[in-house]
Amino acid sequence: MDIGEAARLIEANSDFRLLRRVPAAADWVLPEVLGETRRGVFVDTETTGLDLESDEVIELALLPFEYERETGRIVSVDHAGALSMFRQPLKPIPAGSTLIHGISDAMVAGRVIDEALVRAIVEPAHIILAHNAGFDRPMVEKHWPVFEDKHWACSLDEIDWRAEGFGSAKLDYLLWARGWFHEGHRALIDAEAALFLLTLPLPVSGRVALEALLANARRPLWLVRAEATAFEQRASLKARGYRWDDGGGKRVKAWWIMSNDPKSELEWLRSDIFGDERDVPVLKVPATKRYSSRVWAA
Repeated sequence: MDIGEAARLIEANSDFRLLRRVPAAADWVLPEVLGETRRGVFVDTETTGLDLESDEVIELALLPFEYERETGRIVSVDHAGALSMFRQPLKPIPAGSTLIHGISDAMVAGRVIDEALVRAIVEPAHIILAHNAGFDRPMVEKHWPVFEDKHWACSLDEIDWRAEGFGSAKLDYLLWARGWFHEGHRALIDAEAALFLLTLPLPVSGRVALEALLANARRPLWLVRAEATAFEQRASLKARGYRWDDGGGKRVKAWWIMSNDPKSELEWLRSDIFGDERDVPVLKVPATKRYSSRVWAA
């Protein structure tokens, strides 16, 4: 029995699920160009840790691609023009971080990422994408200012994965649920897998995933800050999608969320979290500051 026949037998049995490896970008079946196109860049990073203030990028991946502006169909991927490079941080990589991404101090020793190379890829892009832009954007902006003037969108937060039938928005889960897997936790591999996910139609709405992402990214967005919340409310806030901002010694600590519907967030906070009609800070966020640490100065 060859591998193809074995795969058909597994797929025909409802007691089993078959996972296929995400193909190399050169092997993707992409549509021919029918409309106006735009250039995008998918960004992914590996870092020394998760602290946006103190941790650093140690691996950067930039994957350029072309997409149709109206349909969101990805029509080409410039894998040959992609960047995947290491960077030596100021401090040793913690052992716990190495366990996750496999990058050691020896691998990054003496490595630098040429800012001119980053600029050459990023400057022509109409939009920068990341699967968790709230983490990746602050991280890359610390090292490469070219990212600051770009419009960003987030495939983690700006597609309603729950409405499409998914129980999680983690990249590996989303791929598994569609019958695919990848060897994660290296920057360019993760970027390719996330971009591949955006070529697929969503299972409920039928929309191309990137088209749904772009439609949401084009809507006005506001940042809502819930300050002085009770400690016991943290689970409710996290469940609704709020994130914690410790203020970095520069502002009041708060839970926050970016929303296309700030009125609903204010109503929920006042009824379910605060129990009163207090003022809640709301900032309108331009696309050039979405997911950036600079948003607090908006």
